[in-house]
Amino acid sequence: MDIYIIEDWKNNVNTDEPKGNWASNLIESTFNIRIRKDERGKPYIIGEEKFINWSHTERFLVVAISTIGNIGIDAEQLIIPYEESLYGWILHEQEKTKLNAGTLFSEIWTRKEAILKYTGEGIHENMCELNSYALDYNISSFTFNNLSISVCYEDCSDVLKLYAQ
Repeated sequence: MDIYIIEDWKNNVNTDEPKGNWASNLIESTFNIRIRKDERGKPYIIGEEKFINWSHTERFLVVAISTIGNIGIDAEQLIIPYEESLYGWILHEQEKTKLNAGTLFSEIWTRKEAILKYTGEGIHENMCELNSYALDYNISSFTFNNLSISVCYEDCSDVLKLYAQ
């Protein structure tokens, strides 16, 4: 699986286009592919046996492309202050234990969102039932340049390769 991190990505978009299309348009032009979304909003590459997903912050666009199987990726700023009143409803009890033991909230959040993007579910009311540390999913989490990045992937033989632009 190839993971591309594009810094200052917004400098390369056509701001005359709708803001919701900026990332997908940049990805299409950068990788010379055509992207559509299925009925759940999950992106796919037209005419290729590849899987794609992406996430962005103000500064970085992170794109994952796999030839082996389905993927979901999320990226957030490394430091996200945790507030129980805002985020408590989304965390599984094991995730709260991890948080209390020192795991950064950004890691927990990106793991959870990577799973939801992998499954195509999206954010929903019962997120506290989803344990991002359960053995049901293949997830890799890492930090890069003040980002917390997590990727959920189908096949654990899919080797992660990171490219920063």
